[in-house]
Amino acid sequence: MTRILNGLGLVALLGLILAPVAHADIVDDVWRGTNVRLNAARIHVRGNDYATGYWLLPKSAGTLNLHVPASTFGVNSDLVLNLWGSRSGNVITWTFDDTLPSPYYLGDANSVTRVRGTLKAFARQVRGADDPSCESASCPHNVELVLTGGSQVWVDGYTDIVFKFYWTEPVQVRQFVAYAGVPRPRLAALRVLTSTNRCPSSSATELSGEVVLSSPAPAGGTLVELFSVDASVGVLNVRVPEAQRTARFALRLPPHWGGPTVIQGSSGGMLQSQRVALNRCVTQVFEFTRWRQLPTVSIARLITNEGAVIARLANDESDSLITSKSTVQSLREALGVDRVDVKSVSASGDLFGTAYSYKGPAAVRMKSNEVKAGAQLRVDGYEALVGNAHGTPLVRWPDDKDVVYVVDEVGPAKREALTGLGSERLFFNALGESAAVVQTESGPRAALIAGKERHILLELESDIAALNDVGTVLGTARISGKQSQPFRWTREKGGELLPLPEGALSARALGLNASNWVVGTATAEDKSQLAFITPPDGEKSYPLSQLAPKELEKAGLRIVEALSISDNLEVLVRAVDGDGKSVHLVLSP
Repeated sequence: MTRILNGLGLVALLGLILAPVAHADIVDDVWRGTNVRLNAARIHVRGNDYATGYWLLPKSAGTLNLHVPASTFGVNSDLVLNLWGSRSGNVITWTFDDTLPSPYYLGDANSVTRVRGTLKAFARQVRGADDPSCESASCPHNVELVLTGGSQVWVDGYTDIVFKFYWTEPVQVRQFVAYAGVPRPRLAALRVLTSTNRCPSSSATELSGEVVLSSPAPAGGTLVELFSVDASVGVLNVRVPEAQRTARFALRLPPHWGGPTVIQGSSGGMLQSQRVALNRCVTQVFEFTRWRQLPTVSIARLITNEGAVIARLANDESDSLITSKSTVQSLREALGVDRVDVKSVSASGDLFGTAYSYKGPAAVRMKSNEVKAGAQLRVDGYEALVGNAHGTPLVRWPDDKDVVYVVDEVGPAKREALTGLGSERLFFNALGESAAVVQTESGPRAALIAGKERHILLELESDIAALNDVGTVLGTARISGKQSQPFRWTREKGGELLPLPEGALSARALGLNASNWVVGTATAEDKSQLAFITPPDGEKSYPLSQLAPKELEKAGLRIVEALSISDNLEVLVRAVDGDGKSVHLVLSP
C-alpha cells in the first residue's frame, strides 16, 4: 500500500484541523469489526451472584448493535437480547428492553419476564504485542471494552407463592471486560533488508530490518515487540502505522561486531525470528568469474545489491530498471507518469527518485524487487534528492531548492544542517549522516554533515562520489592542474589519497560499497581510459581488465569505466567493442 504525504502547508494544516473528524479511531474499529469476545462478567441480583466469561457474542460488521441469543450464555430461553449501540467519544452505550418469550425460572419460586437497562463501556486500544488471553483461545481484537459510569440494568419478574407477586430488581454489574474491534494483525515475517555481505566496522553501524503483518494495522497502529539475543545489538520495538502492513526498524551493531545473534519479534500472539550475522568479509583482491551484458542503453549508472541496474534506454528520457535476468521494467509505466529520475539506490534495495506528471513532481520510494507494485511512499510536490537504507528520503521543494527536507511519518521536515545544499549532489546513510560538497573560502571541499556539524574531509579541492552505511566517504581530489586522484575518508584514518593504477596519470572514484571496496575510472598517459578496483586496505589499485573473465577479451570487449559496486561485489562497467561501440556489463565474482 502506498503512503502519500503532501507537504503543502495549507493542506497539512487542514489535515491537522480535520484529523479528529476524518481519522478512524478505535470505536470505528468496533463498528467495522465482527463479534465481541466477553472475557469476564459478574452480576448480582436478588441476593445471588452470577458469573460468566469467555463467550463470543455475535455482531455484524458496520454496526454497534448486538443481537445476542440468551442461549449463548447457556440460558435455556428463546430470548434474543437486542442491545442498540451508540457512541459518544470513546464511550459506547448499549440500551436494551426485551420481554422474554416465556418466563425464565430462577429458582425459589422466582421467574424473570423482562430485562432492560443501559450499559456504558469505555473503549481503549489493546496494548502490547500479544492477544488478551481467552482461556485456551486467542482473542484477536484490538479494542478493550471496560464498564464505566452510567450503567444501569433491571430485571422484572414475579414470585409465585399461591399468588404472583411482581417485582423489579436492580442488577449490580460488578465486572464486565470484553474485547472487540478488528482482528489484530499477526506478525507474518521479520527480515533484515540490508545486505550482510560486509566486513565488521571499527565504529557502531546500523542494519535496516522490516516487519510484515498478516493484515493492515488498525486504528492506532500495531506494536511489534523486538528483542536481540545478543544484548550488545540494539533494537527497539516498532509500531506499524495505521492501514499499513510493514514498518522498518534499525539494528544497531557495536564496533567490531560480526555476529551472530537472533532477532525475535512478536505481535498478535505470533513469534518470528531471524538470524543475523555479517557473512562475507572479503578484503583480498579476487578475479571475476561471470559477466552479463545489459540491453542497449545510453546511460547505466547504479547497481543494487540484488544485481539490478538503473539505466536509461536509448531514446528514452525516463529511467528503467534492468533485473538480474536482463528483464527491462519501465519505471514510468509502473508509476503511470511521464518521466522518472532515479537519484539513488539504498543497501536495502530501495529506489529513490522523482516522478514527473501533469500534476507536477512527486518524490517516490520503490522496492527494486517489486517495481510493478508501484511506489511505497510518495511525497507530492517535492523532488527526491537521496535516501538511506532505512527508507528515509531527503527531498526539496522545487521553488526553494536550497532547503532540504527529511521525510518522516508525518511528512517533510526541514533539515537545518543541510540548508543551502539542496542544489548540490547529496549522500545520506543509515547512521543519519550526510555528505556533500560545500563552498569555502579556499574553494569547493568535500564535507560530512553529522548532526548540526559540518566537517571538511580534505584540505584539497574535492568532490564526493559516495557515502556508505559505515560512515566512509569516497571522493576525488584535484591534485594539480587537470590531475585528480581518488580519496577515501574514514573515522580512523581521516582522508587518504588512494593509489592510481599502474600507468595512470589521473583517476576519478565512482563507486563504494559497505566493505570499503572502491571502483573508478583512470586516464593513462596515452589518454585511454581504464577501469580500476581498490581493496579496503587501500594499498594498491588494480585494473579491472586484469581481473575480468578471459571470455571478455575473446569477445573483443575492453573495459573502460567502472560505474558502481554492490555489497555483493558485483561491478557495473562500461566496455567498448571492436567497433568502438559502448556496451554495459555486470561483472560477478
